[in-house]
Amino acid sequence: MSTAVELAKQITQEVIAPLAAEIDRERRFPKEAMEALGKARLLGLLVSEELGGLGGNLSDLAAVTEIIAEACGSTAMCYLMHSCATMVVASKATPDQQQRYLRPIARGEKLGTLAFSETGTGAHFYSPEIKAVKDGGQFVLSGKKSFVTNGDKADFLVVVTNASSAELGLDMLIVDSSAPGVRFDGKWEGIGLTGNNSIALYMDQVKVPAEQLVGAEGDGMGIIFQVVAPTFILGVSGVNAGLARGAYQAALNHAQTRKYADGRSLADIQAIQFYLSDMFGSVESASLFVRNAAAKAVQGDADAILHVMQSKVFASEQAIKVTNLAMQVCGGQGYTGALPVERYLRDARAGAVMAPTTEVLKEWVGKSVAGVPLF
Repeated sequence: MSTAVELAKQITQEVIAPLAAEIDRERRFPKEAMEALGKARLLGLLVSEELGGLGGNLSDLAAVTEIIAEACGSTAMCYLMHSCATMVVASKATPDQQQRYLRPIARGEKLGTLAFSETGTGAHFYSPEIKAVKDGGQFVLSGKKSFVTNGDKADFLVVVTNASSAELGLDMLIVDSSAPGVRFDGKWEGIGLTGNNSIALYMDQVKVPAEQLVGAEGDGMGIIFQVVAPTFILGVSGVNAGLARGAYQAALNHAQTRKYADGRSLADIQAIQFYLSDMFGSVESASLFVRNAAAKAVQGDADAILHVMQSKVFASEQAIKVTNLAMQVCGGQGYTGALPVERYLRDARAGAVMAPTTEVLKEWVGKSVAGVPLF
């Protein structure tokens, strides 16, 4: 068992799980959890050991997000989006970016996130409308980004924009949340993942020094598909596997402890046993599929990308299946806040519609196995 996994289990048990219901009920950012993860250096999971991080990989990320999500989906998503931003910076960090961002991240002093989605682009997050306008030794950004997880709690954002010249493609820029012209607005209205603070980002003539460009101009598309996609997809797959496991454990506990007047428990009923068997199989299948996909990505296997993409499809579908079955097992109590099952059900529904959506991924996998070009 890796150090990261041991730390994640400890923090989840001591900090994250006890606050999960409150975070969901009050729809608030999981501040205590993120601080605890920072103190344990888990915010620096994907930062190299040379820079003070844990030097983890995508297998570690998938394992940690599963552990956290088993207790609290909101915290898991906040952690995942920070990890995605960290991975982007780490992939092409200059010495200055290492000192300004990666070392503080490793110390738990900086929280990041991605700012990719725009209202007009929907699931096509790789086709932004915002453009990086060059002005001397800096870029100027104006526009709006939607669904920015962590929102105004983040210290920095990795923003995807059209490059200053259309021929170049896309750029990735690190934008400090404190920069003049940066503003956050709104509140998260989603039915689930209520504490993830996913809100709108507005940029009004925000000046970003050229030194905060990730890689070279035009590297954005490559970073999206080579760095962001596998990191996010494996991380969110871990989240969904964790949500499924959490719902299963809640239902199993209820089935074992809910007693009838004659002394029998719910678990003594054959129909409930069938449900528990289905849930157990789905949870373990999803978890193993995600772990296998992550291992292939870390090893650089030729077919890794197929397994990575399919991991989100499979984990999302199993999370929906398991949380629905957990509701059936728990009956009326499951439909109320007396048990965490309804929270898991609401949280699990998000996975299928997060970009890239289940339908988009199925199209990509289908085209890939059939030898049809993606675009």
